[in-house]
Amino acid sequence: MSQKTLQELEQENEKLQHQLEVCVRWMRREVEESVHKISKRKVNKMTETGRDDFLRENQEAIISKRIQDYFGDLLLLNAPKETIEYLVSSEISFYNLSKNPSLDGFSVIGSYHKILDVWVEQMIVNQFRKFAQKKGATILRVNDPMEKALHSVITKRFILSLGRLFGLLRMIRNGEKLYDFGQVFSQYLDKYPDLRDMLLSDRFFLLFEKVIESDVFGGKRHQGSISLSDTKNTRKWVVGDFTDKNGLMYQVLESQAVLY
Repeated sequence: MSQKTLQELEQENEKLQHQLEVCVRWMRREVEESVHKISKRKVNKMTETGRDDFLRENQEAIISKRIQDYFGDLLLLNAPKETIEYLVSSEISFYNLSKNPSLDGFSVIGSYHKILDVWVEQMIVNQFRKFAQKKGATILRVNDPMEKALHSVITKRFILSLGRLFGLLRMIRNGEKLYDFGQVFSQYLDKYPDLRDMLLSDRFFLLFEKVIESDVFGGKRHQGSISLSDTKNTRKWVVGDFTDKNGLMYQVLESQAVLY
């Protein structure tokens, strides 16, 4: 290779590096503005209902900084678009709950539930449907609750609930018998080893198990009996109290980051 070619490659590399730096700065600015706008809009809405103490304590800036510092701009950039909206809502609701512990934690838990539902649909189920249909897995052959649920997910575009997802992952981890659709799901994960490794890892699965077994996304949510303690625990498991990067949401976004 000639010296001239090497120089050309070095110049091209420098140009690409500069373009990448410009792109990253632009993306970070976009995320920062997005988080700030959403926080401001939601806080202003609260002041319209007479809760101006929230604004006086500068929660708008605090929430924006908390979310950005924890997840980082690039992780948020790769998140489903609803993520920031629900994260801000959950923190506003958590603030209110901390001021008035007699309130139910439904609004906080509901935001987390929506975030995780969107993630499951966009990052797992959407491609799984295509994979299953390509394999011709559309006929229900076994009278089994999990098989019925997966059949509806594939053929009727039902959501895959967090409880069903957990059940599937547990069966795969434990080497339990899988029927037709369960086997196809396992094969689908084999096609995406990074996703499979994340979902089945102790780091993710054992935390996911705590969330599911707490029943905050199940009976407690529907009964309106989510206590402050329940809410604090779920916040710790799902978003790591915005300090611990082993939280479920951090792991999810980390696994999907393309520039991390």
